[in-house]
Amino acid sequence: MAARRSPITCHVLDSSCGKPGRNVPVKLEMLNPAANNAWASVAYGLTDSDGRVGTLLDPSHQLVAGIYRMTFQTAEYWAAQNVTGYFYPYVQIIFEVAAGAEKQHYHIPLLLSPYSYTTYRGS
Repeated sequence: MAARRSPITCHVLDSSCGKPGRNVPVKLEMLNPAANNAWASVAYGLTDSDGRVGTLLDPSHQLVAGIYRMTFQTAEYWAAQNVTGYFYPYVQIIFEVAAGAEKQHYHIPLLLSPYSYTTYRGS
């Protein structure tokens, strides 16, 4: 039997040097339509030595359908790498957990460089 994992995970890869994005602060929020579409904090994490956050949520956490936002604090990462002149001080990825898909796993990879980023739904 496979080990249970957080229902939402992420991974940062610094594509400018081909290495994991270590120690990147990550914040997960959910849009709350009942509160004038304010963002409610769900979890915080920090990428590990492999650039991953696999423990963002407890494995028993049950997702609810809705709009989520993951914010990667890239300014802190670039400062730690002694990189100046980067373009994105943070990266926000907004995604939806559809009704009926709450039990799926959501993996958010971020490929990062000082002047660009890309993302996709991972597995």
